[in-house]
Amino acid sequence: MRSSNVKTTVIILTIFSVLAGCSPQQGPMGQRGGAGQRAIPVEVKQVSQETFGQKLSLSGRLEASNQVALTSKASGRIMQVHAKVGDQVKAGQPIVTLEGEEINIQLQRSEAALLSAQARYKEAKEGTPEETVAQTKNQLTDLQNKYDTAKKELERTTTLYQQGAISAAEYEKAKAALDSAAISLENQKEKLKLDQKGPTESSLATAQATLKQAEADLALSRLNASNLVVKAPIDGVIGSLQAAVGSNVGTNTEIAQIINLTKIKVKTQATESQVGLFRNGQEVEVKVPSVQLVTKGIVSSVSPLADASKSYPIEIEIDNPDLQLKAGMIASIEMTGKPHDALIIPREAIISREAQDYVYIVEDDRAKMVAVKRGESDGERVEILEGLSAGESVVIKGQNTLTDGSGVVVIDPNQPNSSDSIQNKDRQRGPGNQGNPGRGQGQGQGQGQWEGQGQGQGKGQGQRQKQGQGQGQPQGQGQGNSPASPENQEPAAAPKG
Repeated sequence: MRSSNVKTTVIILTIFSVLAGCSPQQGPMGQRGGAGQRAIPVEVKQVSQETFGQKLSLSGRLEASNQVALTSKASGRIMQVHAKVGDQVKAGQPIVTLEGEEINIQLQRSEAALLSAQARYKEAKEGTPEETVAQTKNQLTDLQNKYDTAKKELERTTTLYQQGAISAAEYEKAKAALDSAAISLENQKEKLKLDQKGPTESSLATAQATLKQAEADLALSRLNASNLVVKAPIDGVIGSLQAAVGSNVGTNTEIAQIINLTKIKVKTQATESQVGLFRNGQEVEVKVPSVQLVTKGIVSSVSPLADASKSYPIEIEIDNPDLQLKAGMIASIEMTGKPHDALIIPREAIISREAQDYVYIVEDDRAKMVAVKRGESDGERVEILEGLSAGESVVIKGQNTLTDGSGVVVIDPNQPNSSDSIQNKDRQRGPGNQGNPGRGQGQGQGQGQWEGQGQGQGKGQGQRQKQGQGQGQPQGQGQGNSPASPENQEPAAAPKG
């Protein structure tokens, strides 16, 4: 019993010595540490120079590249509906026709007014016709004769009035007749001058303005008449239709939604670290799982402004010639950034503190904290722009327990932990007096006790435990000066001494 207690005490002390360090100057596995400070096991990876392009996957939703709400520009009763939901239509194709009797009447009036204005403008521009000038001359001759007659009559009346043969009233009447004839003669002379001279600048401008007004009135009437037929503004598919024969519509009333699906728009969002990978005209891969489609898309828009969620809206156009894709479907965008040479480390090596990134590198068995500037990342690897050089050993496991200058021991992840190996050996090593190795045979599985006895100067015992079933107690006797201790194995027979 005393021997068993001693062995247990030795095992516990051995374990603590492995964890705490063998001495102030020498840690486990021969690594140096400070006084009373153990060397921390860490796993490292060398900084590598690689051709790197960030891989990125975003989710988005499909939308029609062009979707238009079709509205009526005229008011009236629907007389005819020319399409239904799901129909493919061309730009300019009639969708709905309205009644419009008043508009048609106004159109006829505008056409008549234009004809009249055109005639007046033509007359003003070409001047007075020869027939009109000749007529004016004839009228002037008649007025000249009337003036001459009135003049002779006044002369005769004056003589009679002076002789007292006629009254003063008759004299005044003859005088007024001459004055009237003289005015008419002068007016006709001015008219003849105007007819012979041609149109004046002012009369021509007035006639031209009247003509333009008539043309504008007719154009407006024709536009109002054309608005009675509501037409598709774009090529596309009718997504919705709110129209029935006999119902009334007003101006700006929505009649239908027309969607152009020959090109589909994928709307997605990128974070601050991702948006720099996108540019207009860039080709990306787009997957639409619902229709099992993988196709190429072109980035058509990258917003320079973040939205309320601090993300940057991005639009990508893809072709949809067979109209297989529908608005509202979910899509994923896969892309790789431009390949370039870069220093690469695992993402888990980076520690962020107060908006600064750090890593630990191992130099002379000590951890050294280094500030770094990161670049692109594919989720597992990170590009390092500043702070590291190729070939340096960066801590990728155990770094969260380090401080600058900590003693470290580098472990190989592909080999058993060296400290565990030491502890396993210590568990098997027991105290004993000097004696020759025991000799004997024994079989056993699971829990068992190995015991060696020697005749002479000492007797040694050791213990080994292994879970399982069965027991075995091989014994052996011999002479010698070595402690009896079984190896960390399960032999078929003890070695002979």
